[in-house]
Amino acid sequence: MENKKLRARVLERAEEFRLNNRAGEDVWFRELILCILTSNSSFISAYKALNYIFSDLLYLDQEQISKRLREAGYRFYNLKSKYIYKAKQWYGDLTTKIKKIADDSQEDAREYIVENIYGLGLKEASHFLRNVGYFDLAIIDRHILRFLNQIGTSNLKLKNKKDYYLGESVLKSIATSLNIQVGLLDLFIFFKQANIIVK
Repeated sequence: MENKKLRARVLERAEEFRLNNRAGEDVWFRELILCILTSNSSFISAYKALNYIFSDLLYLDQEQISKRLREAGYRFYNLKSKYIYKAKQWYGDLTTKIKKIADDSQEDAREYIVENIYGLGLKEASHFLRNVGYFDLAIIDRHILRFLNQIGTSNLKLKNKKDYYLGESVLKSIATSLNIQVGLLDLFIFFKQANIIVK
């Protein structure tokens, strides 16, 4: 696909994320649960599981969530049911508390999420913030690491926060050269590798 067409598709996806930013609590909560499910799983598997459990998620206990995830064919149903059950306490605070922090500082919002929402690390927190319209943080997953290694920019392995911030600085430089925000860069890279735009 030509780069202009790819860029148009990425910017179209970005507009969807901006709409999420102005949406209500249900949309923010749905994106949070999606990011919990996507960690260490494929997007397709996570999206399928999300659609299977979300309609009455607020009324399910941890055991019921685990059962639903298993029925949906999701691999880590016990672990993620624990994360999701704990995440339910954030329903009602996402568009107030976290949005307020993110509007002032995306870095502070990411740190707040990592410290306070069970089961989310730097990558997942960055992913969540991107999906609700904040584009200044890098999402470093296996596709991004493979890309960095392929272009010879880095032989990065994410062992700690320092490694993540190093990779983020490299990606910010690449994003600047491409004239795109770093939070959208993974969409370009993912498409180049998988020939699909999702996330």
